Amino acid sequence: MTAARRDDRGFTLIEVLISMGLFAIIITIVGSMIISSLTADRTVREVTSSTTDGQLVANLITQNVRNSTAVQVSPVTGQQSVTLRMRTTAGGAARCQAFFFDATLGSVYQRSSATTITAPTPGAVGSEWTLVSTGIVPITGSGGTPTPVFAAQGTRGVALSFTVDGESGPASLFVTAATGRGPQSNASPQCF
Repeated sequence: MTAARRDDRGFTLIEVLISMGLFAIIITIVGSMIISSLTADRTVREVTSSTTDGQLVANLITQNVRNSTAVQVSPVTGQQSVTLRMRTTAGGAARCQAFFFDATLGSVYQRSSATTITAPTPGAVGSEWTLVSTGIVPITGSGGTPTPVFAAQGTRGVALSFTVDGESGPASLFVTAATGRGPQSNASPQCF
């Protein structure tokens, strides 16, 4: 019989167990890093989405207010819902433009018309209104009282203050104001 050579023996049980243990530790570390990066990616996507939605609402409203010749903010009695109506001259033709914050649904809607626009019923916005964004929440002040999403500022200005909630990420805060630049008029069409 010939003696076994060292390189023919293979691995001992101890060597196999140690290598399996090290492999398991490395897999756990790599797996944790992958899970962390996927969680961070989801959070970034949610924050980006809520920021984009808030910017859309703020830009759309401020652009219309700046092109307006008359502005009216009408809160719904006993609720946080509020209607913002204006007469705009964007594109050369005068039109009535309205935005509605529905506190029941946490949504902002938009409507344009050649005639007066009436406020919808909160929670039952009709098909003539176009959804702009969801997840809109009024900012709560230090006394616990919510700030209106749309608030009159002077005779032709509007202050906007709201947050847009992400699904599980942090909310994005928006506070801005705009004032009408066109000559003041609520003539034909009479918008409110």
